[in-house]
Amino acid sequence: MSQCLNPECLTINPDNFQFCQKCGDKLLLVERYWAKSILGQGGFGRTFLAVDEFKPSKPFCVIKQFLPQAQGTETVAKAAELFAQEAERLELLGKHPQIPELYAYFSVDSRQYLVQEFIKGETLQQELDSRGVFNESQIRELLIDLLSVLQFVHSHNVIHRDIKPENIIRREADKKLVLVDFGAAKVLPKTQRRTVTGTVIGSAEYCAPEQSMGKAKSGSDLYSLGVTCLHLLTQMNPFDLYDVMEMEWVWRDCLNGNFVSDELG
Repeated sequence: MSQCLNPECLTINPDNFQFCQKCGDKLLLVERYWAKSILGQGGFGRTFLAVDEFKPSKPFCVIKQFLPQAQGTETVAKAAELFAQEAERLELLGKHPQIPELYAYFSVDSRQYLVQEFIKGETLQQELDSRGVFNESQIRELLIDLLSVLQFVHSHNVIHRDIKPENIIRREADKKLVLVDFGAAKVLPKTQRRTVTGTVIGSAEYCAPEQSMGKAKSGSDLYSLGVTCLHLLTQMNPFDLYDVMEMEWVWRDCLNGNFVSDELG
């Protein structure tokens, strides 16, 4: 089966059809990629599972289509800029074995696309939903695995800005954790005045205070990774793990017998 990429259509077509039987659009993207199914959709894009016809093994890949839902010329222009920057980040960082590799970036019919490596596996959120809370040893393994990936990202002056359980996939083949979705990532200038405020971006419940004010830094990613661990240990929304009145984290009150040593805490 082939999925039509026309946002107004999205009809599923039988294999070997060259054009959508409903809208007539061409199905083979840039004469190379067959979209097979929709993987997900966010505010600025839709992702498809696809097949690469140019490679002998016809491997799976991911097509990400820029599809702004936001209103306003300025907002859409900023989103388009971020989408183009995501391609640049992936090209820069995708040589790391735990970051998806960028295969292509192009425009067709005035729509932007990027094609990247498909990571087969479950997100940490899916693991949490199906298997329950993580224990201390699992959290230690997670940190050891991911901190080296973040060190690589930060060594290229890039901050991810959207670290959360949904953006970390345990790859089925080798059980390694893969950091995905660099759509919010940013390259830090070598020198930047402290007064400069950037775009506020990321998932609010995992966001460091300085990032929520548009002043994200490398440490903001570490904060988000820490909050991710708290969520995995408790299966609770991070907002519920922070006491606003006392201005302190109270996650230990929500462990329900899940032991966490003072050292790791």
